[in-house]
Amino acid sequence: MDVFASKGQSPADRKRRRKNTQQGKQGTEQAQSEKSLLESEQLFHAVWEASSDAMAVSTADGIVQAANPAYYRLYGLSAEEVIGKDFSVIFPSEQREWAKKLYNYVFSSSTSSSKFEDPVIRGDGTERIVEASYSFLMQDGKRIAMLSIIRDITERKKAEENLRESELKLHLALEAAHMITWDWDIVRNCVQWSSNVEAPLKEFHQRRGATYEALLELVHPEDRAMVNEEVQRALRNEDEMDFKVKYRIIVPNGTILWTMNHGQVLHDEDGGKPVRMIGVSMRIGKRE
Repeated sequence: MDVFASKGQSPADRKRRRKNTQQGKQGTEQAQSEKSLLESEQLFHAVWEASSDAMAVSTADGIVQAANPAYYRLYGLSAEEVIGKDFSVIFPSEQREWAKKLYNYVFSSSTSSSKFEDPVIRGDGTERIVEASYSFLMQDGKRIAMLSIIRDITERKKAEENLRESELKLHLALEAAHMITWDWDIVRNCVQWSSNVEAPLKEFHQRRGATYEALLELVHPEDRAMVNEEVQRALRNEDEMDFKVKYRIIVPNGTILWTMNHGQVLHDEDGGKPVRMIGVSMRIGKRE
């Protein structure tokens, strides 16, 4: 008896069925791949549109093919002024030739990516400071386009400059008043002094370590117990008083200095555990 006939299937039927099954599986896999590709494209588009960083894609000869909204905002230009134009349109006219030479050099160099900071002039004439990085789009092992990502860091640079100025002013004020600042990280037991600390003390700090115990070694033996007790009292938050005490320190060269010290204890978020103690020390007298 023919087994295929009994099941109502011929060899041709079974072959056709296997082929249909394989095609169905391939169709499902293709559909999943297309769905994943679509989702990736949608995600990329969302990032491209919403990014606060300016981004642009330009060809090997510098023609801009695509740019995101942040790019137009940064340079104060419209899409019509950018797309299909040479990338150097973002530079002042007197800098464009130089920009093109730099672009050609970067595109043909062996470096695959880089980052640099530079001032740029916007369309309205205002200057911004940017941090730019780039990478290349490849096809068959050949560079076909450049992806540029430009971040406006003007406010960060201003903040850094303001911080430097503030630190300089503080340094000058401390120098004039014969004062230093200190910061004791209680958890890590690490003491940091301001940069204007006298050289012998700085050397001691480097040699003996930056711990509370090392700092106590500088205190005059007759004052050491009193200083430690006042520190512990402040840490216990007794009477809710800050640390305020006058004591002598012995500089490694033997000089005795009278100092007035004010400090404040900082606690953790729960307000119970002391985590830092910050303060100032002022020299009020000296004895050789």
